[in-house]
Amino acid sequence: MVISQKNADEVNAKMARVAPELKSPYAKYPLSAQTGRSMWVNPDGGRTAKGEPCFIAGQGKDQSMKEHYVYGAGSLGYGYYHLLTRDSHKILYVRLQSTTPFACCSCFNKEATRAIDEHDDVTRICYNRSVATIPDDIQAAKDAEA
Repeated sequence: MVISQKNADEVNAKMARVAPELKSPYAKYPLSAQTGRSMWVNPDGGRTAKGEPCFIAGQGKDQSMKEHYVYGAGSLGYGYYHLLTRDSHKILYVRLQSTTPFACCSCFNKEATRAIDEHDDVTRICYNRSVATIPDDIQAAKDAEA
């Protein structure tokens, strides 16, 4: 399956509107194993190619945003999980499920319908990534169906 650059750009813009953490180049759609990232990085002691830690312990439930990271409860407890970890996408998926846009009168409001559709699309991408065996969006969709 080939994804056009125009479609990828639209999806990336949508992802940034719905979940600002997804502006990071580490989350850029489509993730593909062909780019050299053939496995998720382990948050427990893992580091990025730039030497950044893949997990930074947090202090409670709410923290400010940190570039290239998602804050929340993951496999190592509350903290910042780098977008190279599957935990980051699991955290985003759970967050997006609990923040679905209000659907009142969306059938009469084009903007509300667009917001709901975008939210649903990004939630699906985060879910697929949260269950994916490798950081690859095409494989992630297959893994989500299994």
